[in-house]
Amino acid sequence: MTPKNLLIVYYSVSGNTKLMAELIAEGARQTSVEVTPKRVEECKLDELVKADGIIVGSPTYFSNVAWQVKKLIDESIVLYEKGRQLKNKAGGCFTAAGTRKDGEDCIRILELTLGQHHRMKILPGIIKASSDPWDDAIKTCRNYGQKIGEQMNQELA
Repeated sequence: MTPKNLLIVYYSVSGNTKLMAELIAEGARQTSVEVTPKRVEECKLDELVKADGIIVGSPTYFSNVAWQVKKLIDESIVLYEKGRQLKNKAGGCFTAAGTRKDGEDCIRILELTLGQHHRMKILPGIIKASSDPWDDAIKTCRNYGQKIGEQMNQELA
């Protein structure tokens, strides 16, 4: 049986979101899921369609996603219009934010896009606020990746 493949698409400037993506990938790999972390600027829409699961990560800017992530979201409307091509895929999202409140707003935008509009099976998103200790965030990110990997493997059964 071919292992499921998980695409982690992210944008990062300071390195926090990239680190979160790498930690989530580590957790998912523990479940034998093939993982491809990819900078959002390098991601093509057909890669979203080919993936069995998609996690989107963005830093939070004024309670919103970075414009680079928003660009991919806006472009993904083509996949929505062509029969909801992301429907029923495993999905998730994460953000590095200055405050927990701003992060919650950003996550809500990502969850609405992926869950409500694209109809993906979304695992509630995670936030790393500036005040959160990295030790906690490391564990949270790895656990998140593992949970999504487990969710994807259950769909094989």
